[in-house]
Amino acid sequence: MGNTIKHFKPDFFIPGFAKSGTSSLHDLLNSHPDISMSKLKEPVYWNNKSFDKFDDFEIVRYSDLFEKDTKIKGESTTSYMFYDSFIKNINKYYKEPPKFIIILRNPVDRFISHVNWLKGLGLEKKDINEVLMDEKWSNFNEYDDYPRHYYQFGLYHKWISRFIDNFGKQNIKIITFEQLISDRLNTINDCYEFLGVEKLGKINFIRSNKSKKIVFPYFYHFLRKSSTGKMKYTKIVKYLLPIKIREKIKSLMKCTLQNWISVKSKNEKITTENRNKLRKIYLEDVESLKKRLVYDFSEWEDFKL
Repeated sequence: MGNTIKHFKPDFFIPGFAKSGTSSLHDLLNSHPDISMSKLKEPVYWNNKSFDKFDDFEIVRYSDLFEKDTKIKGESTTSYMFYDSFIKNINKYYKEPPKFIIILRNPVDRFISHVNWLKGLGLEKKDINEVLMDEKWSNFNEYDDYPRHYYQFGLYHKWISRFIDNFGKQNIKIITFEQLISDRLNTINDCYEFLGVEKLGKINFIRSNKSKKIVFPYFYHFLRKSSTGKMKYTKIVKYLLPIKIREKIKSLMKCTLQNWISVKSKNEKITTENRNKLRKIYLEDVESLKKRLVYDFSEWEDFKL
């Protein structure tokens, strides 16, 4: 099915790595009066398998995620980092590259948080020390809905180099999760300056997307996929129900997801031996990253010189 409407093109993107602080960054940027972040985080639009087949309805739905009267518009989809199709589509539809803000976290801590996150969602049965004994976690096949690519998502140099090579280092701002926690105002003001908007004198603390434990995981995932249109029946429903009714149903589903079936999770600990194992696994990539970005990442205790 063809389309007659042009794709809406945000000014910047936040691609990245699960459990590195992208949700908090998204919300902090959205708090600036001149910036509009997409109402839905992770719209998964520019790397969608059906991108070249989107009809007018899909294009308008994406465009409607943004407030049009703000100076700068941006969106956050972590999986953009890993898809060749994202790079291809950006190069095809943008005359000049957009900007990118990428937030990185100590890869050892990110790995641990990633495992605990999926355990809370009922998608990982092993504890973190058992995961490290399983060779499967090091593989990277097709990106799935709740990916278990624990190891690959911490190879920052590997993935960021593709963005630098395709979009230019001058269009990419790198910050760290640790900077955002320890020096929030200056770190986010650096991002504002990079985007060409005024710095702020103060900002509110925002910590988003904390890991939670799902009480009824199967029901949770059914609702979550339904609310994002990933169940087969939702593709039929979108042509049968008016958009206002569909949006109201989605809103109710998301409210249920956030407030009814989740509780605060208790993170599992990793042994000192396994933490050292993770450090050794990531050491070469981190050293390459330091050289590529000319930055020492001294805030990462595991990788201090």
